[in-house]
Amino acid sequence: MKDKYRQHKNIKKKPKASENIWAREVFSNGRQSLQSIIGSSPIPAFIIGKDHLVIYWNKALEELSGIKAEEVVGTGQQWRAFYSTERPCMADLLVDEFQKEISHWYTGKFIRSNLIDGAYEATDFFPELGKRGRWLRFTAAIIRNSKGNVVGAIETLEDITQAKRAEAALLKAHEELESKVKERTHELAKTNKALKETTDHLSLILEFLPIVSYTCNADENLTATFVSNSIKEITGYTPAQFRGNPTFWQDHIHPDDQKEILSELKSATRKGTYQFEYRFQAADGSYRWFSDHRRLIRPSTRSRSYMVGTWQDITEDRRIRQEGELRLQQMIQSHKLKALGEVVTGVAHEINNPVSFIANNIPLLEEMWTAVEPILASDGASHPDWGDKGISYVEVCTNMKEIIEEFKIASQRIKRVIAGLKEFARTDETVQMKPFQIEEVIQGVMIIVGAQVRKTVPRIDRYIDNNLPPIQGHFQKIEQVIANLLINAHQSITPDRKGRIIITARNIERLKAILIEIEDNGIGMESEVLDHIFEPFFTTRRDREGTGLGLSISYGLVKEHRGIIGVLSRPGLGSRFSVYLPLDTKGQIDIRPAILCCDSDAAYLNEIKVGFVDVIDWCCGSNDTPEDVIAYLEEHPEVDIFISEIKLPAMNGWELLKKVKERFPLLPTILYSSDPLAWKREGRIAGKPDYLLKKPFSMLQLQNIIHEVGRQRL
Repeated sequence: MKDKYRQHKNIKKKPKASENIWAREVFSNGRQSLQSIIGSSPIPAFIIGKDHLVIYWNKALEELSGIKAEEVVGTGQQWRAFYSTERPCMADLLVDEFQKEISHWYTGKFIRSNLIDGAYEATDFFPELGKRGRWLRFTAAIIRNSKGNVVGAIETLEDITQAKRAEAALLKAHEELESKVKERTHELAKTNKALKETTDHLSLILEFLPIVSYTCNADENLTATFVSNSIKEITGYTPAQFRGNPTFWQDHIHPDDQKEILSELKSATRKGTYQFEYRFQAADGSYRWFSDHRRLIRPSTRSRSYMVGTWQDITEDRRIRQEGELRLQQMIQSHKLKALGEVVTGVAHEINNPVSFIANNIPLLEEMWTAVEPILASDGASHPDWGDKGISYVEVCTNMKEIIEEFKIASQRIKRVIAGLKEFARTDETVQMKPFQIEEVIQGVMIIVGAQVRKTVPRIDRYIDNNLPPIQGHFQKIEQVIANLLINAHQSITPDRKGRIIITARNIERLKAILIEIEDNGIGMESEVLDHIFEPFFTTRRDREGTGLGLSISYGLVKEHRGIIGVLSRPGLGSRFSVYLPLDTKGQIDIRPAILCCDSDAAYLNEIKVGFVDVIDWCCGSNDTPEDVIAYLEEHPEVDIFISEIKLPAMNGWELLKKVKERFPLLPTILYSSDPLAWKREGRIAGKPDYLLKKPFSMLQLQNIIHEVGRQRL
């Protein structure tokens, strides 16, 4: 195929002299502008004419390839930057209108542009670049004159090596972490067909870049002097709106980001380059995250300094990064407990042998003492040496029996601890799993520990759905988990509190799992305690002979069933333990904490969602009712914070709060409104939210509240 290309290249119809002259004149006349805008752009790019000779090679490409412009401009050696032997670049194929051959040279690596006829995008690895090679995303497009004839092509490149290597490293290090990073390319805006003057031609080139290009004054207002048309695709605004209003760009930066960005820009005007991220309000009222790269240009002439920069929409990239960080924290916690399991297995094994030796010799010691005691009584009870040693025969007999008995108790306690450690770490694959009903498990637990729990908890409510599907697993082990959680709940309720425990079991169809919840109104736990409750030997009741193994064993047994155990706790209010058991033991439950936010203002919901990756936004309509919200929370138990506007189309926020609190008393709630009159509760509505905010509130304020309240551990 390479020979075929060379043959075509040698015998192809030569371009008309007028076309080559026209192209060179255009680029020659526009060289100063080309140098200031394209040359200063951080995006590597080169331009070739119809004859395949390089017309322009910018500084960014010089830095990327290590090849100076003077080495290749006027030659057809653009391939040197990317390949060890001569072969066509994508721009070469487009100039010769060999689009059909792109599939050969870039098999499985290219896509056709949806916006511009004849433009292509591709991603490939170039081993010749740098010491270890580089990944590039490149775009090539045909340049036509005013008559529609092909006069050249432009190819722009983006170095994505770091991103590629980071992605590969993350996938290798964390196999369970699902990578959803999507490679994105920005659409090229429609171009003007007329190429009568140099400025029009430069605008056409800028439209092909996979970003929003702009220039602005370096004065205090930073007034935009040029913005590429692709800005409309991202924000809905036209370039004219940016150019027509000196403060248009500043006014649309998010209020929480505006002061910091404008302050940092002052330093950017001094050091020459800067990069930052901020939220920018689009025409529909929503906010998008922008990555802003800019460089200060100081012309050698007396012309005023100005800035050249690019905007890139990174909203989706930030969401994926935040989601990845959340999943990473979950994996770290899971691996931490797994490592603990391996450690305690070794510790239990090492302790078991000497303890077994002690336990096995205690009966022998007891038997020997039983035989010796009568001899001492008959022959040595009155021996004078007892007095000389400061001890009596009666003391020896009494203490010896007590010591032997204490040996028995201590060895049995150590054995129980060792058994608990093994239970935490063990995954028993030898015992076959069998189907059983959760309702029968709960009934069995109540028979075993119900009487003990009712001594301090007069009210135990059970809400178990009818016709729950069976679970595949070990009946006794799940019974042990629920018993541990019930005992833990009743021990958290102080005698002076009117104790209540709620046991629920329901089928979560979307998770294909049975959810068992045990909720109490005990003393609750601080976040520092929640971080360690599933670790062996961690206990807050050590003074009451707590071993700290109950929850760690429960964690191990749930993991053995490929399930998830979680806890939501509020100091002074109580705790809720949740056990998710998959209906299919080969399946995996994918769940993480979430925030439910209800509002009829879609733009404000979008603003909150941009700030928090785990927000579930509910744009309330005229048909929504409090019962709909309760049903949603029932089906989404991972929701651990509820946020709502007070003034909703068909609901009153206070009435909604009342129903949410009745069903989910431990769920943290936040109400907000821009109307001060709405903050006042109606007399007949009881209860209050954990926080009441004035709209609009800063996302930093909400972030601090969430941090203070704490999240559900899953």
